[in-house]
Amino acid sequence: MPTDTVLVIRGGLVFDSETRRFRAADVRSRGGVIEAVAAPGQAGDGDRTLDAAGGFVIPGLIDCHVHITSSGEAAALNTMVGEPVPVRAWKAAEHARWTLHAGVTTVRDLGAAERLNIDLAHAIDSGLIEGPRMLAAGLGVTMTGGHGHGFIAREADGPDEVREAVREQLRAGATAIKLFASGGVLTAGVDPRSPSFTRDELAAGVEEAHKAFRVVAAHAQATDGIKNAIRAGVDSIEHGVWLDDEALQLMAERGTCLVATLTAPWAMATHGAAAGVPQYMIDKSNAVLEDHARSFQAAVRAGVRVAMGTDQGTPLNRPGENAQEILRMGEHGLTPASALMAATAWAADLLRTPAGRIEAGKHADFVVLPRDPLAGLAVLAEPDAFIAVVKGGDIVRGGPRENTTGGMA
Repeated sequence: MPTDTVLVIRGGLVFDSETRRFRAADVRSRGGVIEAVAAPGQAGDGDRTLDAAGGFVIPGLIDCHVHITSSGEAAALNTMVGEPVPVRAWKAAEHARWTLHAGVTTVRDLGAAERLNIDLAHAIDSGLIEGPRMLAAGLGVTMTGGHGHGFIAREADGPDEVREAVREQLRAGATAIKLFASGGVLTAGVDPRSPSFTRDELAAGVEEAHKAFRVVAAHAQATDGIKNAIRAGVDSIEHGVWLDDEALQLMAERGTCLVATLTAPWAMATHGAAAGVPQYMIDKSNAVLEDHARSFQAAVRAGVRVAMGTDQGTPLNRPGENAQEILRMGEHGLTPASALMAATAWAADLLRTPAGRIEAGKHADFVVLPRDPLAGLAVLAEPDAFIAVVKGGDIVRGGPRENTTGGMA
């Protein structure tokens, strides 16, 4: 798209993140950046005009926890490391396109074998393939034998080795960093209730990442692991299955964000047996499911910051189905407006990216919906019904792509 291309979206109701309401407005963007949100009919003409009459315009959705190089099929863990890298890369390109066409315009990828997520992010940025903007962590960093080892994480022990491992990801081009503070569900022989890295190890990794202005995510399910990560200064707790009162207080006081990924264990516990998911994964998912929901609800009550993350790529958690997480957050304590904020403005705040709000200076990323999501979040999980998806001022799905100079763009 030319750098000065002007897109005008007319006739829709636009979501205002300050009031958390929709209002009649037109939106004008130039070169992929929002220039103005104007009164109806006052945005002027553009090179392209998108008719949003009868539609509801929201910011592009943001998923703060994906593994976009994985298919989300029952045996995804095997193919993640068993297939040749070129085959996985071709598949990842499709996953990226499906994700974008489902209205997710920004993602944070928190681990991929061979750091394929970094290469994928570069391919998207260069225009080689179609997909969301990506913050890519490369490999996560875990203790020897810890969760993620052997497929999406590099092993390290002691503060110095953790520093070295984080620096390796930065050298490779990582734009986010992930540390493992506890065990997890997918790794055989690892208990999600067990802490892993010590506070000193985590603090070393956080220091290296923050020196490079990278946001740090901590995979943390176990209570002690969560508190070690919070005290070490991570920006977000991923999963947060067993949050006690002390952990909630620490998160609220320090502004640590919770990215709960409620969909990941729910999908395996609910549909895993019929789909052929390995039994140990189903057993561990069942073991965390109720406590996970309770912890999320407690976090909402305690005023902890929350942002959407799906853990997309885990079994039965497929690219393009990301909005399931928004529905699940709504089922477990968030109002529809807050769930939408968690998937837009609050997620953008966590990732420190100029997205997530429809206001001047932000990315021109939009989803135009046929129904009011505040009256029913389910519309967010119906991408085939979307009127349009726009990324960086470019209409990537729907339309029509009306060109004001004549013809169709």
